[in-house]
Amino acid sequence: MENKIRLSPKRILNKEFSIETKGYSANEVDSYLDIVKEDYLNFQSMLNESYDEIESLQKENAALRRKLNELLRERQDQRDNAHVMEESLNNNVDVLRRISQLEREVYHKNKD
Repeated sequence: MENKIRLSPKRILNKEFSIETKGYSANEVDSYLDIVKEDYLNFQSMLNESYDEIESLQKENAALRRKLNELLRERQDQRDNAHVMEESLNNNVDVLRRISQLEREVYHKNKD
């Protein structure tokens, strides 16, 4: 199925039909073509609005994807920082234990 539009409102309006004896009423055909033209314009307008909405939604989607990636990077950075802080805290606790042990040893040596 091709997406090629073969008619336009102007082409519909300017369509000439051959006149034959016992043919269709020219006024009736013109009235009907006016309705077809109006519908065609409405469809064209709806299609344009749909294209605009698609474009807008694609831009919004791209912006949301960028924001998601940014937030995922921030979350990973925070996890990395938390890991570094946890290691640092563990090292500090270990240093405090050693200092405490040394203080006890010094205290006991001075007491004796």
